Amino acid sequence: MSHSSDPKNDALLVDSSSQLTAEAELLEENFESADTLEDFTKALMESLTSKLHANIDEIFKQNK
Repeated sequence: MSHSSDPKNDALLVDSSSQLTAEAELLEENFESADTLEDFTKALMESLTSKLHANIDEIFKQNK
């Protein structure tokens, strides 16, 4: 069974991959600079909260 690829979806995958790589590098920098588990946890929670808010904003934009 053949599967044709949608160029728009391919572009989204490339953009998502690039964005994830950039985010991973930023998180790595933040986590490496954490002196304590508390600092690490704080950086992780801030990152997750930021990502969650961005996803929620994107969902609302798509629903408009």
